[in-house]
Amino acid sequence: MSRTSDFAWLGRSIRDQVLLAIAIVLVLASIVAGSVAVFNGRKAVDVEIEASMDFAEGYLRELVRGIAAENRLADVEFLVSREVQHLRHARVYVQDPGAAPKLLRPERTLEDEVAPLDETPDWFENLMMPQGGNEHSRLILIPKGERSLILKGDPDDEIAEKWRELSSLAVVAIVSIALLVAAFYFVLGWILDPLVALARGLVALEAGERSQRLDIPRVGEIADIAVKFNSLASSLDQARAENGELYRQIQSVQEEERREIARELHDEAGPCLFGITANAESIATLAQRLSEEEASKIGKRVDEILSITGRLKAMNRALLKRLHPVSIGKVPLPALIQDLIYDFERRHPNVRIDSSVPPHVGAFGEKIDLTVYRSTQEALTNAIRHGQASHIVVELKEEWDDTNSIAKKGPSIINLCVSDDGTGLKPDMQAGFGLSAMRERVLSAGGSLVVEGHQPHGTMVSIKIPVRAGDHKSRAVDEVNRASP
Repeated sequence: MSRTSDFAWLGRSIRDQVLLAIAIVLVLASIVAGSVAVFNGRKAVDVEIEASMDFAEGYLRELVRGIAAENRLADVEFLVSREVQHLRHARVYVQDPGAAPKLLRPERTLEDEVAPLDETPDWFENLMMPQGGNEHSRLILIPKGERSLILKGDPDDEIAEKWRELSSLAVVAIVSIALLVAAFYFVLGWILDPLVALARGLVALEAGERSQRLDIPRVGEIADIAVKFNSLASSLDQARAENGELYRQIQSVQEEERREIARELHDEAGPCLFGITANAESIATLAQRLSEEEASKIGKRVDEILSITGRLKAMNRALLKRLHPVSIGKVPLPALIQDLIYDFERRHPNVRIDSSVPPHVGAFGEKIDLTVYRSTQEALTNAIRHGQASHIVVELKEEWDDTNSIAKKGPSIINLCVSDDGTGLKPDMQAGFGLSAMRERVLSAGGSLVVEGHQPHGTMVSIKIPVRAGDHKSRAVDEVNRASP
């Protein structure tokens, strides 16, 4: 229960927490104010009823004396009803011996009496009813007979008046609370907007957007944070530039080493394997001159040698392709990616790989093509090896801004997205060597990398690499021209 309540509170934004706290305080204050108003109203009703009863009693006694002095007691009902119609919070009854009390209003008796204000709820009427309720009564004897006047308190109209007052106050309180919460909502949004911008800036920095800077707000404390953020971003930009240059050097050395190894494998291992194959076939030819039994024995050994040599040749070709694909920077990037996907499908037949690679995307030079190729290779390897994915989707596209989207010229952005249905990433999982190398490779090309996904919803790797206007196909054409005889 406590964890659920903590999550319901701590899982909310600062704005929601502040608004909820303000709303709770305002509601509690309104409840306290309403309780005080009800308590004071009840006392006021009690005081008002007592005062009205005292005034009505004195008035009626003087009225009865006057009627008796004028010897008009026979018309007492008419005279009293005419004079007391405007008495507040009191009802006057005439009591004849052996008869029910009669309300001194036309054709109204105690049994026929109806509450004057039916809109007042019963619970409020019971809450506001003074001590004794409607039983406040005074007895006034009429001279020269057994008749009497009964004066009873009538708090209903006073309670109804309090109900109208408190209802109006409740409506005003509700509207005021709603307006205050709405005002605080917009004010807090304006105050906390720099913090939201700060959070977005941190996410952008994490994604590798080096140019991310914050506008300095007018709020002093947040302005200091924004200044520190921009200073940190500048330092990170400089550090990333230095790291990018260092990584580009390492990458150049690494790729050169791979080229050298691939060249050695091609120039040394290839001819050696070819020589083994040629000699084995020569041995098989010479063995035919021997006896059939000896030729058969030698033929089996030759077949084993040829089979092993064939496997070594296949391994050598695969190593050459993985170390340094000879088509990098020379053929369009979609062809490279499709060839890589086919190679993974051949080696992992249980994994379905769907691709969305438009053929009109061209080559961007060895550096960018190699970055996209290696990133795709690493993403597919991680999805299969670590994510245990059974379905992978590879999307590659080139995007231009609105001014260049029709002509498809000028600077553009290469978007690479590799998503899978694997086990996903653990929340506290640290990036491995392959993912770190991929990030550094992308950052060194001026791009950004975002890895999303949590258990058990798979993983998505999104890469964006900017392409300058001069990078489009120029280096690929140069490579092709240099390769042409």
